[in-house]
Amino acid sequence: MKSLECIFIGNLAISDLYVTMVADPMSIVAKLEGETFFNSISGLCQAIAYVCTIACVNSLGSITLMSFNRYIFICHHKYYDKIFKKPTCVAMCILLYLTGLTLVLLNLAGIGDHSFDRKSLECIWDRMATYYYTVAFSVLLVWIPVTITGIFYLKIYISVRTSTKKITEVTCSNHNRKAIKLARTLFFIYMIFSSCWIPYALIIVVDRNDTFPYESHLILTAFGHLHPSINWLIYYFTNTKFRKAFDELVKLNKLFDLCKAKKKVEAMEMTKTTTNSNDLLVTKTQHILSSSTTE
Repeated sequence: MKSLECIFIGNLAISDLYVTMVADPMSIVAKLEGETFFNSISGLCQAIAYVCTIACVNSLGSITLMSFNRYIFICHHKYYDKIFKKPTCVAMCILLYLTGLTLVLLNLAGIGDHSFDRKSLECIWDRMATYYYTVAFSVLLVWIPVTITGIFYLKIYISVRTSTKKITEVTCSNHNRKAIKLARTLFFIYMIFSSCWIPYALIIVVDRNDTFPYESHLILTAFGHLHPSINWLIYYFTNTKFRKAFDELVKLNKLFDLCKAKKKVEAMEMTKTTTNSNDLLVTKTQHILSSSTTE
């Protein structure tokens, strides 16, 4: 996977890995042990929440950048090489981290906070500390990525439907098919992202007075954090290159080959056993018939 969009995919994977391997397990601990556990370890809850904020901004921002990448490649291919160069892509990723870091550093100025939320039961930014910070957080984290990504995919859809001939003129059909296939993969990720995060973005703004039942916050926050954990599954089942690279990385291809070889051997042994049984049955039948004829 050597194409430039893989820079964004790798950047997305870094954030998703943190949420899946650190934030989500600590969220389970928070729900089982409660606030007391984090009070016993000074700074742990805030540290988890700080990095989670940066990771979530980076994750959702990466999805937006990937949709922009596909939009330019499919609809304005002649500008692709001018816009997307390796240093530019890396700079875009760094900008996402800086955006998340800015949201965290605002806490030092008394704007917003990160702490243990007693309704969602996890370490996250304090939605009740500064309401306008919560609104801004909701807009930056969810609404801007949802809107921009949605616009890009709508334009891709319209362009593919109405300008197939034009697209074919600027890129070979093989590359175009690959681009559309990756765009489809990103669209699935976008739909899951929207389904997981939009309800959460709504409830933290609407529940300004913290009157909603804790179950609603608990469930919707869990759905939001579920999103990064399933991105890799979508890529695995919809992107051939990603699946091959992943299989090679974790040696799943060798495991599958061993399983296939084992099944093949078992099938051959079963066939051999069946054949031997049939031969034995035929021999016995012939022997019985021969004995009957002799008598």
